[in-house]
Amino acid sequence: MNAARRCAERLWALAAPATAGPKAPADPALIALLERFYLQLSQGEEPLRLQPEELASLVPLLGCLPLEIQQGADGTPTLWSRRSWQRQRRLIADLVERLSQRGGLLVTGGAGSGKTSLVRELLQREGHRRVLLTAPTGKAAARLREALAGFEPPLAAGTLHRWLEATGGGQFRRHRQRPLAVDTLVLDELSMVDGALMEALLEALPSDTRLLLLGDPGQLPPIGGAGLLEPLQLRLQELNSPCWRHLQRSHRFNESTALGAFVTALRQGAPAQELQAQLEQLSATDNLHWHDLRQGFPASVAKQLENQRDCLGQLAQDPHCSDGELLSQLEQLMVLCPRRLGSLGVAALNERFLGIHKNRVQGWPPGTPLLITRNDSELNLANGDLGVLRPRGTGQLEALIASADGPLRLPLALLPGLEPALALTVHKSQGSQAQRAVVVVANPQGLDPRLLYTALTRARAGVDLICPPLNSEPA
Repeated sequence: MNAARRCAERLWALAAPATAGPKAPADPALIALLERFYLQLSQGEEPLRLQPEELASLVPLLGCLPLEIQQGADGTPTLWSRRSWQRQRRLIADLVERLSQRGGLLVTGGAGSGKTSLVRELLQREGHRRVLLTAPTGKAAARLREALAGFEPPLAAGTLHRWLEATGGGQFRRHRQRPLAVDTLVLDELSMVDGALMEALLEALPSDTRLLLLGDPGQLPPIGGAGLLEPLQLRLQELNSPCWRHLQRSHRFNESTALGAFVTALRQGAPAQELQAQLEQLSATDNLHWHDLRQGFPASVAKQLENQRDCLGQLAQDPHCSDGELLSQLEQLMVLCPRRLGSLGVAALNERFLGIHKNRVQGWPPGTPLLITRNDSELNLANGDLGVLRPRGTGQLEALIASADGPLRLPLALLPGLEPALALTVHKSQGSQAQRAVVVVANPQGLDPRLLYTALTRARAGVDLICPPLNSEPA
């Protein structure tokens, strides 16, 4: 019996005497629901979204269990542990107070809506105040630094884990007794920040720090816990607070292009039938191409992936190619999947198009794209940072990383965790961008629209979407 099952049965034993009676048989459906909740909890994921029939079975037990049912931003009931829900409420209240009392601002909007342009205007009024730029990943922090270039002295940018001086295991050297020296903190990609990381950040900030928070509500919530962007936005709306500003129009994804029109419809909650109709009306000259997966993996897209692999390999070994040029080529194409496993998952696509074993790093050839899988603040590396293998003068390979400070070369032996990364999960791609994206969805049934939106908006110029019809019936 697994640990999640044992937790579920203990909860039933706790609740049954007060509800169904001390000798009542266990309810298999309820035990299965509680097991699913604790399994998700053990993986750091909370809350659990509930179906209406599941909600009905839980309500009578709530008075006897350390659980809470709350309504999500989209109206779906969600199940929380009471402790996590109390922390969520405390964090939202703290953020609202800090924004209100320190002249802070939450800026929301889709990709390309001008969030950083607005922040630039605000910072130009700051004078010589101490400003820190931050984001959850190195690539997102680097993009924020580039978008806000031109200040004198230049604004310092880094990942959250770097500024907080993470030591591993959720511990940080920056805290209430050793706070950061900052007057204004600009935090991008708020949708990626979970409660535990935000709690650590607020602990490390002086009480008078001004917060400028940026996020896209259409993107996925964090991998390892409940997100803060949506509930914070909702609370500021309820209060009719001037500390929230939403930018409606996207300059990059608007209805003047096929991709922009599709992304707009996706954000607005268009049904699968309407979205599929848009895909079927696309032309060869549009910047969004749909490939029906029922006809197999398209040869034209396979060729794109092979060309990208070969080009990276050639440039990595070219002594005349700068590190910046090689990383720029890495950003030409990104392959995204909802899942790691399966015949069309990340692992299978990397193996197919790179021809390498993910655990045999020493056998990877020059030009292999790579993903950092663990944070290391001392090396200035963040989980989700991307890079590529490149030989140094001795012929030995080292990792060239697109860090928050620019191109960074490190010996492979120093890196905290590596995976091949021609293909990435959509979650891991957050904070990154590429000229073109290839999005592979083996089964669109029940797919979170935010996942597809996040994948499509990684692309600056165009997307190849490979999937069965979005409105097809389950197999």
